[in-house]
Amino acid sequence: MCRLLSTGIVRPLGRMRGASNETLLATVTGSESLDGPERTVRAVLKTRTGERPLHDFAAGTLSLREVAAHRLSALLGLEAVPPTVWRTDIGAGASLQAYVESDPAAPEPVVLVAEDALDEDLAPVLRAVLSDGTDVVLAHALTADMRALALFDVLINNADRKGGHVLRGAWSFGRGTAPRIGLHAIDNGLSFHTEPKLRTVLWGFAGSPLTDGERAQIARVRDEDLTDLLGELLEPAEIAALGQRAATLLRTGILPLPQDDRHVVPWPPL
Repeated sequence: MCRLLSTGIVRPLGRMRGASNETLLATVTGSESLDGPERTVRAVLKTRTGERPLHDFAAGTLSLREVAAHRLSALLGLEAVPPTVWRTDIGAGASLQAYVESDPAAPEPVVLVAEDALDEDLAPVLRAVLSDGTDVVLAHALTADMRALALFDVLINNADRKGGHVLRGAWSFGRGTAPRIGLHAIDNGLSFHTEPKLRTVLWGFAGSPLTDGERAQIARVRDEDLTDLLGELLEPAEIAALGQRAATLLRTGILPLPQDDRHVVPWPPL
């Protein structure tokens, strides 16, 4: 898929509603291998010039961070972030990510439920009151793939993991084969900052000990030179901070607890 996204012909279809930065739905026509058949897929296009200026992230870097998140996810074998590439032939540069089609039959990873609807499969994150006075709880599923995403967000220092950025669906649709349904994390641009920025709705695993498998993944981030993988996308200090976060995780041995000196849940949370 990355080859198709990198070399295919891109045709923007229109803006996607609700996005803070310029986010376009597009089609990409190309092949996944040198001699493979041509096909057309849907993708999400985020242009460098369409990014809204922020006070804490350098201008024109959010779409680069989208690509960095995919590369790190792929390196760790998580398959959390859909295939995402950097295109230099679109304006001043843009990220292009395979579009995830949500599965309407799959349970939502992050939900708003009544207090009495909580069960052992859901972790409550915060309680709120709707405009009509209804008491609700924001909660997320306690599944292995959600835990893997929670760990990934700690590593990349994700500053904006909203519930709507976690989708259970598929980006790959082969001819004559069923779609490969999985958990996918989109909108990863506010990540890899050098300062602590973690804001997420996935706090249900906080304080739990790291598993041996998680330790192995984290050690890889700490010990490998990631310059070749991420050097064209992130600043050296940001790559170094990634390694330092991994080292801290291994030293503490747990998924971190929320810090009480700043907001730790994004707004809006969904």
